[in-house]
Amino acid sequence: MRLLVNGGAGFIGSNLVESALRDPAITEVRVVDDLSTGRGGNLGGQDVELVESSILDPAAPDRAGR
Repeated sequence: MRLLVNGGAGFIGSNLVESALRDPAITEVRVVDDLSTGRGGNLGGQDVELVESSILDPAAPDRAGR
């Protein structure tokens, strides 16, 4: 299963990502975050793809879904 986390570079989102990566059913995690309050460093080198964009950008879901 693939997971897309909006705001995944923030405190709550990064903890959600960390938890999801421990689930063997989750095969891929992508994060969409505009980094206005979150930081890429919160993802701690985890195996995720960070799409730096606002979810309000109409093209963001397309970029994140690739």
